[in-house]
Amino acid sequence: MATIGAPLLQVKESSPRGPLERREERLAWLMLLPVILALLALGVYPVLSTLWFSFQQGGSFGLGTTSAGLANYLRLLHDEQFWSALRFSLLYSLVTVCGQMLCGTALALFANRRFRGRWLARAAILFPWAIPTATNSVIWAYMFNDQYGLINSLLEHLGLLNPAHPIVWLGSAQLATLLIYVLAIWKANSLVALLVLAGLQGIPEEVYEAARVDGASRWQILRRVTLPLLRPVLLVTLILRTIESLQAFDLISAFTNGGPGNATQNLGLYIYLQIQQFGDFGYGSTIAVVLTAITLLFIVLYMRTLLRTGTR
Repeated sequence: MATIGAPLLQVKESSPRGPLERREERLAWLMLLPVILALLALGVYPVLSTLWFSFQQGGSFGLGTTSAGLANYLRLLHDEQFWSALRFSLLYSLVTVCGQMLCGTALALFANRRFRGRWLARAAILFPWAIPTATNSVIWAYMFNDQYGLINSLLEHLGLLNPAHPIVWLGSAQLATLLIYVLAIWKANSLVALLVLAGLQGIPEEVYEAARVDGASRWQILRRVTLPLLRPVLLVTLILRTIESLQAFDLISAFTNGGPGNATQNLGLYIYLQIQQFGDFGYGSTIAVVLTAITLLFIVLYMRTLLRTGTR
């Protein structure tokens, strides 16, 4: 029976498609056409336009530019402000993404446990992500204002701060940088928790029961069962958070606006400065191209490292 069924199956799979199937395929492509055109208009065109502007110079706000060759890219090599923004962007991404992944995963594991009021805990976890980023940043900026901020006021009432010598939180490069890290982690670990929690909900309970029967401890179950099964979710989450952190703008802009000085200026703010304030589309586009290349490099490294680990 097997030898007879296999050829019949092969003939059925290799049979030509009928007119109805071809019409359905054409209809599907026709329905997808508006989406494809929108993606080309909103995605491909801006990318090509930015790449083209990176080889232009002069003019104002993209008008009257002339060909510059590689002059803008050579200019980057001697731009200390660009290197400072690049260092801050990379350090910001490293610290905040690690913090978000660790805190978010821990929150997801906690919210996945069965206890009374679990729905309330899940709602509370999502609260920071529900508030718009710019609103979060402005609230934090007021909280840490050295003259009328909530934090200094609380410290004064507790007798831990002399009113004559308030802590200038946003006037210190070290303190401002630390607060940006904390704000970014607090803001985005909710999204990480939501994505990881969705992955946890998809793991069958039978897998955990089998591990317990084998005598595995909670730590062994987490390390040998939960985290390996969460690898695809963690990979996607890691990529999303890395892209957002490298291209962060509104959080830093509304909180410190790159200050004090240029201590907290990242590449996103530097691009905005060049294009919107100086009208230098050529140099701003060059920085944007470099930022895109760095982002793609991180994605490739993540994919290769984590997928290679998953195949062992």
